[in-house]
Parts: sequence; structure tokens; C-alpha cells
Amino acid sequence: MSAPPFELLTLDRDVKRAAARIDELRAQLRSGTPDALAFARARDPFGELRHTAGQSTYRALAESTPAAHEAPLRDALLRWIHELLQVRVGFDLEVDDVEALHAPDPRLPTRAVVATPSGDSDTRDPDAPLRTYAEALRAVLAAADAGRARPALDRAGELALPVAAARKERRARRIEVARRLGLAQPWSLATAADPRTLARALFDATEPLAVELFKDPKKRHEGPWRASSAIQLALAREAHDGWPARPAARWLDDAFHALAPRGVPIASPAVTLGASTFLRAAAAWGTTWKNLGAPRSMPFVLARDPYPIVAHRFGFALASVVAEPMFQRRALDLPARVAAAQARVLARTLFLAVRTLAARVILGTTEHVDAGAFEEVTMRAFGAPLPAAMRDAWPDPRIDDVAKLVALLGTPAFVASLVERFDEDWFRNPKTGTHLTSLACGPAHDADAPPEGAAERIGRRFEEALG
Repeated sequence: MSAPPFELLTLDRDVKRAAARIDELRAQLRSGTPDALAFARARDPFGELRHTAGQSTYRALAESTPAAHEAPLRDALLRWIHELLQVRVGFDLEVDDVEALHAPDPRLPTRAVVATPSGDSDTRDPDAPLRTYAEALRAVLAAADAGRARPALDRAGELALPVAAARKERRARRIEVARRLGLAQPWSLATAADPRTLARALFDATEPLAVELFKDPKKRHEGPWRASSAIQLALAREAHDGWPARPAARWLDDAFHALAPRGVPIASPAVTLGASTFLRAAAAWGTTWKNLGAPRSMPFVLARDPYPIVAHRFGFALASVVAEPMFQRRALDLPARVAAAQARVLARTLFLAVRTLAARVILGTTEHVDAGAFEEVTMRAFGAPLPAAMRDAWPDPRIDDVAKLVALLGTPAFVASLVERFDEDWFRNPKTGTHLTSLACGPAHDADAPPEGAAERIGRRFEEALG
């Protein structure tokens, strides 16, 4: 047995510091302002912590054979060092990505840009044409209806090429780094399963319902069906009864008081985009609850994982509860008929979100996405393809998409176990909170494969809710 080349707990503390630096730098970079871009290009995010993002560190750990009780810590460190190495090698392209995202169309005249409270750029003249890819995507979501969203999505296609170039190079470099480390794919440490196979199984299991949804004339709004129609439909603007003005943390703390009496500190969304915002907020509440539940004595790399499958499963479970008629009746105090109708709208939003995640995983884990594959996958996800120029620009790179997919496939069985133990209103039972709190004390990563038949189970659940 060869001992690990580093004192594992010391390396864990260094990884925690390095991860915090990256989070801070990315928060500053997110605004896309020239000052933020220049600062990011000039900064070495690792400095004296460079060994936490080193190929030699990774190889030495991978080749070691630690004692049985140290193996989970060593494996968690490998996952983190792999991702920190990916950051170090690809950070220049990450900056290029943000720069392309916020780069104004050079064909338009220069005008003043101001910063919004959320950090996104905005303009002083709301009637001016959309200047950046980021502005165009925000306009698709902010549009009052599908008819107004269509030109914004078309405009995103016109502005997508620089973003696509940066993201295509990022994906290629990420794959190359993984191969140099001896990994078959960049997601090999996230799950032993093939994520594309899982995603396509999810597509297949939900395809008949999607076909019916997209051809429903009542959902067509104005003009022919476009991808923007599905995006607008997913916002669930019709489900407007009973909600607070904004999904603030206090509202979620009240709704789930039985689970976490002390509440969970999450940031309130800057903008409310239909009832879908409340589903996302509930998912964030559940994910944060899991992350904060780890004991302080637990090593950082076990408490937090770059592929936080367990935390996402908590989040998906809470989001699914918000979409249930029982929650609508008891938490929002809605009449049974209104609660049932609103729950159906929210189930449709979850359905579209599930298929969008499947599309993200398929395209995001494919080394070379050709035009035919992009059209086929986005057609299946949205009922009509995204603009062809958005190939490689959509989806945006997110390292936890594979973890989300694995978590999603395990969520029905997870929720079923809660219902079996604590009844259908488990989210109002303090005993559920005690049980989930004990689960939150465990590691953030789940190495188990998704349950057999999980995709089919999700398909049946949506058939029951929407069929």
C-alpha cells in the first residue's frame, strides 16, 4: 500500500481556499465590464495554491492506495483537483467567453451602458436594439409573450457566433485536459454511467407527451410554434394565484418551516419570471439546505463537491413538492379547483425543464456538435430548433449538468421513500426534517448509478400529471 503523497487534510484546506478564490473571481467576472475582464486576465487565481490545480498532484493522488478510511477523502480530492486544474488551464477561455457574451454588436452605434443591481449590463434606452448575446437571451425571458420573444431569440442567433467560438474552444480544451489525466471524458469522475445514454432515455420516455404538448393549438399563441414558444410556456405565467410578490427566502422558510425551523439563507431572485421562479427558488432552498447541513468537522471536499448529486436531489425534491396540488392548497391556501389547475401548469414547467436538461447534457458532453445533431436535439427539447448559429453557444458550460441529471433520475425514488415514511404531506412533518437533516450530514457526492428504469418512471409521473 502506497501512502498518498500529501497530508490529505492539509490538501483539503488548500482546496477549500482555492475554490473560494475561484468563486470570488467568477463573481467579479460575471458582470462582463471591461474593468472586470482586465482584472481577471491579470490575476493568477491560484498563486501559492497552484499545487491544488496541478497535474502532478492529481497523478500522485490517483496512483496512491490510501487506507480504506481515507479512500473517500482521496477520491473527493481527485474530483476537486481535476476541476481546479480545468479552471487553471482554461481560465483564459472562460474570460473570453464572458467577453463574447457581453460584447456589443460592432455594427450598432456606441451608447452608454449601466450596471443593474444583478450585475448584468442594461441600457438607458429600452427601445434601442439588443446589442449583446446576453441582452438577447434576457429579452427572450422578459418578453411579455411568445410573439415578442421570437425576435429576441432570432437576435440571439445573430449575435451568437463569437460566443459559440469561445465555448467550442472551451469544450475542446476541457476534453483534452481530461484525456491527459487519463480520464475517458471530463465527466468520468461525476458518474460511471454514460450521461448521453441517460439523457436520451429521458427524452425517449417523455417524447410522446412532448409531441402532444407542442402540437396543442391552445399553446401556439401567435403564429407558428417556435423554440421561443416553449421557453415562454415554461415560465408558467398562468399560475399566478397565491404567490408572494417575490419568492423571498422568508416565504420559503415559512413554507418549509417543519423541515428547517431555523430557515435557510438564500438570495432572493432579482426578477420574477412567472411561477417558474418559485420552482427554481425552492430548488435553490433545498440545495443550500443540504450544503449547509454538513458538519463543520467534515472535510471541505466531502461536504461540498463539484458534482453535488445529493444536494441537487434535495433541491429537485423540494421543487417537485411546490408543483403538487397539496402544496398549492396548504401553503398557498388555494381552493382545490384552482390548486389543481395551477399544479398542472407547474408540472408542465417541470416537464419542459427536464427535457431541457436532457438536451443540455447531450450537447454539452458531445465533443463535436454538427448542425444536424443540434437541430435534432433542440427540436426535441423545444418543439422547434434553436437558431442554427447558436450551435456551440447553447448550452452555456455548466460542470454540474451531469450531476443534475443523475440527481433528477434519482429524485422520484427519493420522494417516494419520503411519502412512504411520512405520508404525502411529508414537507409539513417535523419528523421528515429530522430525517433529511441526518441525510444532509453525509457527503455531497453519490457514486451510485441512477435506479434502473428511472427515466420511464419520470415519464409515467408526467403522464399522470399532464396526460
